[in-house]
Amino acid sequence: MRSRQFVRWTSGAVVASLVALVVACVPPPPEEAAAPVGDDLVRLNEVQFLGTHNSYILGPSLGLINALTVGAGIFPELEGSDLDPAQLNYSHRPLPDQLASGLRTFELDLFADPTGGRFSRPLAAQLLNEPYPTGVDQPGTKVLHIQEINYISTCPTLVRCLTQLRAFSDANPDHLPIVINLELKEDTLPSPFDVTPIQPFDAAQLTILEDEIRSVIGDRLVTPDEVRGTAPDLATAVTTSGWPSVADTRGRFLLFLDNDGAVQDRYLDLHPNLQDALIFTSGGQGEPHGALLKLNDPGDGSQIRSLVEQGYMVRTRADADVVTPSPAQRAAALASGAQIVHTDFPRGEAKLGSGYVVEFPTRAQARCNPVLASGSACQPAALVEPRP
Repeated sequence: MRSRQFVRWTSGAVVASLVALVVACVPPPPEEAAAPVGDDLVRLNEVQFLGTHNSYILGPSLGLINALTVGAGIFPELEGSDLDPAQLNYSHRPLPDQLASGLRTFELDLFADPTGGRFSRPLAAQLLNEPYPTGVDQPGTKVLHIQEINYISTCPTLVRCLTQLRAFSDANPDHLPIVINLELKEDTLPSPFDVTPIQPFDAAQLTILEDEIRSVIGDRLVTPDEVRGTAPDLATAVTTSGWPSVADTRGRFLLFLDNDGAVQDRYLDLHPNLQDALIFTSGGQGEPHGALLKLNDPGDGSQIRSLVEQGYMVRTRADADVVTPSPAQRAAALASGAQIVHTDFPRGEAKLGSGYVVEFPTRAQARCNPVLASGSACQPAALVEPRP
């Protein structure tokens, strides 16, 4: 009998070959300028960026998918839930590969782990006799999708993910700003999966989170204080004086919380009006801290369009179903003017069978915002990144 290690290696080789084949079939982008022109006249909100949802994710093993499929047959309520095996069965390339393909916005799901080892022996791995995740034994914020179930990441810690992004930034100092959506997770799983105690992101854990961010990219951040400037609050700033220019944000990072509710409130308690904060919130329309807003479902695009026209930045999703992604939702998201559009099917990762993909025909996956085009100086040359 072949060893489990051999089976895992050959499976990985097959996947890598398929990914390489898909990437090889992507047509080259059209010729474009070698260096940016006019980016000092274009504000950050006048750009639309493409990126990935659950950017770190590696899909569960075939054994786990099969086990969850059996479970879904016994418990029909799993269909459409976070534990639906059909919705878990996908992966993304490592962050360096995504960056190389032109993506400039990402999503990371974070779990607090102040003592280390909290997520080192997931229940599914124990029950199925599968390998435990590596790189998760030391204290620090972990990056994974669903504890016990969907726990394999291309970069299992926040510091490691940020280090990979920083390495790209160091090698490409004039890249377009990299926007990162941080979802701080606290939810427990339903029985019988609720075996690992979850540490809330209280003030102490939020401080640890900021310390980790500061240790890797603290000198490269676009902060709420910078955007606020001399305005009384962020909402006033973005709807009057506006966002920084593309030229001023090249080579830098902007972070925002995916959370609203209790987690957002705790962060605002730590940083009232986001004073001295490293991270923007994604709620707060009409509130002082509101600047970047989250509307995951674009609907018909009209609400997002209205917010974009007022000066807000908005994050939305081009697709929410990995089994049958909707071209209509993709079209609505892109036409809405949302500046941050996340997908599970970026360039080089088209859905097998349907060819569904979300991409722009440029090296950097960014374009002039379609909603703000008439009043903007944005031209494609302003969003070019110098060739390596």
